[in-house]
Amino acid sequence: MSGEGGLLSWLETDPEVHPTFYSDGGAQAEISALREKVLALEAEKAQLEERLARSSAEKEAMEAEIARLRAGMRTAPASEGEAPPAASNGELERRFQAELEQKEMEHRQLEVELQKTVQSLREELDRREIEDRMRQDGTCQAILASEDADDELRERLLSLQAKEHRILELQDLVNRLQDTVQEREDELKGLKEIISYKEQELARREEDLVYRERKATEERRRLEDARQSASGLEEAELKKRLEELRAEVDKREKELKAKEEYLRAKEADLRRREQGLIEEDLKHMDKEIAMEIQVAKAKTGNPRLDDLLMGGVPFGSNVLVYGPPFVGKETMVCQFIAEGLKKGIPALWVTTDKTPAGLREEMKLVLPSYEEYEALGLVAYVDSYSRSMGDTTEDPYTLYVEEPTAHDRIMTAVEETAKKFLEGHEYYRLAFRTISTLVAYSDPNTAFRFLNPFCGRRKRDRAVSMYTIEKGMHGEQEIQMLGSIMDGMIDFKIDQLRTYFMVRGITDVQSRSFIRYTATRHGLSIGSFALDHIK
Repeated sequence: MSGEGGLLSWLETDPEVHPTFYSDGGAQAEISALREKVLALEAEKAQLEERLARSSAEKEAMEAEIARLRAGMRTAPASEGEAPPAASNGELERRFQAELEQKEMEHRQLEVELQKTVQSLREELDRREIEDRMRQDGTCQAILASEDADDELRERLLSLQAKEHRILELQDLVNRLQDTVQEREDELKGLKEIISYKEQELARREEDLVYRERKATEERRRLEDARQSASGLEEAELKKRLEELRAEVDKREKELKAKEEYLRAKEADLRRREQGLIEEDLKHMDKEIAMEIQVAKAKTGNPRLDDLLMGGVPFGSNVLVYGPPFVGKETMVCQFIAEGLKKGIPALWVTTDKTPAGLREEMKLVLPSYEEYEALGLVAYVDSYSRSMGDTTEDPYTLYVEEPTAHDRIMTAVEETAKKFLEGHEYYRLAFRTISTLVAYSDPNTAFRFLNPFCGRRKRDRAVSMYTIEKGMHGEQEIQMLGSIMDGMIDFKIDQLRTYFMVRGITDVQSRSFIRYTATRHGLSIGSFALDHIK
């Protein structure tokens, strides 16, 4: 260990301070001489820079003096008969300016040469130092015989060589980057020249546009003057033509108004005739009404459904129409109401999800003359939907209730209307749209407590009532609870994109199985009751 410590201390010793027997005295002397030469050149460079600065200061002072002299010459008045020596002063100034530029150029050339000389001497000094270190390391490696010292020296040598190689690579990279920067500067200079050319081109085009705009303005002014000069006669003709057109338009409007009045009169006449025909038809319906009263069953408006129910729905029945949306259950209810109106049986709508106008449009698809039956007083509405939606429209056939939860108001309005209907008719038909809204606005128990007496009073009046309810909105227990106060149910379903319905309760029927049907907004088309068609 003591040998290794001595070796390391020996390797760390500076040969210039403590020379050894393997020190290269000639190389050290040469390096010292080069350093002294570099210092001398740098001192000379500093002196030249100082001289150049003094020359620049003298140049600025002389330029200031020349400017002062020029100002004095301009302000001094010229004597009579003499002209100021402007030519000689100008010649002196040009000579002095040329001499200054020549000296400045010489100083710059001398400075560039000095910089090149200093750079070459520095590179030579670095190279000599690297060679000296490599020579010292080689000598040390040859003298030392120890294996540990050999390895350590070899590692130091490899490390130094790697560092020197890395330094050379970095120097090469710096040179390449400098070349790249120079290329980019040249490209930037070229782009600036192109931009300058484009700006000049744009300026020329702007001048051309301004000139063209000025020409166009002058041309428009000339055209306007020509038009004003020629518009005197044309204006009179146009006014005359305008008066003629106004007279013709007034004439056509009067004709159209006359035609509209004629059409209104014809429409009123047709309505009166249609109403008269309806009244005449209603007078001949006594036989069919008597037959319904005799069998105590109301026709549904669909012959196939009447056949399935063996004649129709019994008087006093409350029927739940249960199914998903858009399967035709509302169309079945509309057909049921339309069939009664055709026979003069009044209809009472209780609506919680549509306005009377919406129901009227649906009914006109099934019964086009529906409005005529309204005019005869055979239709009435109890509306708890419009006011809750903010609709303030007044319908002459409607009793309005503020909201669907006002059960007492709904009951009172239905009782008043039913009493009027029973004064001149054996029974009436009722359509309730829809129970789902009642349940949604309150709860199943509250809806049950309202519907239980409501259905009982309809049974007392021998009215035939249909109540729609949406499938999928209520649980099975709620449906069973509501079904307990009904006399039966028509259950709709969709299976593999086909629609079916089944009759539960109500009366004796030909089949209790699901029967396929198709529905449109105008009616239902029911399939066969044969076993091979029953699903």
